[in-house]
Amino acid sequence: MSQGEIVLRTRTLAEALEQGQDNFLLLRFLAASLVIYGHGPAISGGLGWPDLFLWLGWGTYSGDLAVDVFFVTSGYMIAGSYLRRRDPFQFLWARVLRIYPAYVFCLLASAFVLGPLVTSLSVSSYLADHGTVHYVTKNLALGKGLAWYLPGVFKDNPLPGFVNGSIWTLPAEVRMYLWVLIAGLLGLLARPRWCNVLLAALLVCGMLAPDRLPLVPLESFLRLAGYFAVGVFCYVNRQWLRISWWWVIGLAILAVLVRQTMLYPFAMGLALSAFVFAFAYLTPWRSFNRLGDYSYGIYLWGFPMQQLVASHATGWGLAWNALLAWPLACAMAVLSWHLIEKPALALKRWPARWRLRWMARQA
Repeated sequence: MSQGEIVLRTRTLAEALEQGQDNFLLLRFLAASLVIYGHGPAISGGLGWPDLFLWLGWGTYSGDLAVDVFFVTSGYMIAGSYLRRRDPFQFLWARVLRIYPAYVFCLLASAFVLGPLVTSLSVSSYLADHGTVHYVTKNLALGKGLAWYLPGVFKDNPLPGFVNGSIWTLPAEVRMYLWVLIAGLLGLLARPRWCNVLLAALLVCGMLAPDRLPLVPLESFLRLAGYFAVGVFCYVNRQWLRISWWWVIGLAILAVLVRQTMLYPFAMGLALSAFVFAFAYLTPWRSFNRLGDYSYGIYLWGFPMQQLVASHATGWGLAWNALLAWPLACAMAVLSWHLIEKPALALKRWPARWRLRWMARQA
């Protein structure tokens, strides 16, 4: 089969899964890089041209689009992760290993390596300040309120004080994991009809009474929860959902046609979700998969690196900020993946091994 036939082929998500190959690593890498581009205007003080997607009239900017891609992908993968394990403890353990090691490394390195290097305070005053430890402990909790500042750090930047604005999505992500766990424990993930009923009920609640939607305490989480739910829906209904670039084109045209109506966010969401799966399963080049999964590290380190660049390159536009910060974030991501994330993920099977050893001792 030629590459052209592969690209234009229509298949179900279940068939795509069975092929055992995808381009999610490349998709998430590009999305994480797009977040850096999207943050450029705010971090550089609005210097340079406007965001490409706002200029094109999409009604949203590149950073939000990238995060939406992340949440569709996450919902799809996390639902699959639970259904493959069917073990709540192993599911939670796997989620902790994916989120926390790289996140803890980023928080500690930001507070105790980057902070002392760039703070306007003396190093002794910086380390003695309550805000330094508070930045780490507050953010570790992943509550709905996060700590954004470190004492004297980036205070003269065009976007003053913010150390890492990207981490605002992580509390929402963790709450979505809990929703998957609840649906899995209730047996709904394995029953597509009932899972669809749950997702529809949550959609109605989110539209009519968003302040009453469980585990979604902030209005800013609503859009992320919606995209995550789309990903879950796609995995649960993978046997009949079809993917094709023709679907992407058709839904994109629909979004354009309803651009000035209240239906546009929904049409846009469907088009973006269709793009996620078409890109992941229908693009023929997969050589990127030989590398590591650097997307999470780029996402975590992009914002601090952009602020670091902005603190030294004042008056430079968003293009230079993004171009200089991107390789720094990539370098930190490579370090994070090979030294922190990959070794941590190797511990995923520890609960099962521990259980087998315990059962052997009891026998």
